[in-house]
Amino acid sequence: MNRRLFGPTILTLLLVLASPAHGQRAALTASGGWKFGGSTRVQVGELNSAASEHYGLELAVRVRRDASGILLVDYQPTKLRLESGGLNSELFDLDVWYVMLGGQVELIDRGPVVPFAIGTLGIAWFNPTGASAADRGSDTSFAGMFGGGARVPLGQSGKVSLRLEGRMYLTIPWGGASLYCGGGGCYGGIGGTIGPVQGTAMAGLRFALGS
Repeated sequence: MNRRLFGPTILTLLLVLASPAHGQRAALTASGGWKFGGSTRVQVGELNSAASEHYGLELAVRVRRDASGILLVDYQPTKLRLESGGLNSELFDLDVWYVMLGGQVELIDRGPVVPFAIGTLGIAWFNPTGASAADRGSDTSFAGMFGGGARVPLGQSGKVSLRLEGRMYLTIPWGGASLYCGGGGCYGGIGGTIGPVQGTAMAGLRFALGS
């Protein structure tokens, strides 16, 4: 997909899915925060993405009283740096996108404060930007995220809530799958390496949809 169309396309998809037709079973959360980490070793040193702000949208559709299925998009404008021989060189600007599906479970679904845990799987898209990145292609990989936090209703209606959260993002540059079948049954497995790990502290507003 054209890099200029990727972000607007995903955000449009979220807004279309967040239709009031879902009733109060759906909620849309807009959030922002500070993301850090993202280092990986290479032959000539260590590559790392600079800590920076990031922004996200999340659509949640309730599947039972205490659990929801979620679709989320997370965007971070950052810079890629190389640390080698005690020197820190800035290589180019980098847009980091995560697009993921997963679930959210409310640990206590009664009371004014609702703690929750969240986990997702999807893809990470690393897109170099700016003049210094003109000859560099983008890269994608498998990714996962887990975290937790709490939401606090604002006002009497409960339709708007403040949400506070911490997350860890894991990228999986490559992996493999295997399947073996014999007289005792079939066995399968999935494996891979863990790439850059990023953490974030974030806050946002959650809007319950529908009447």
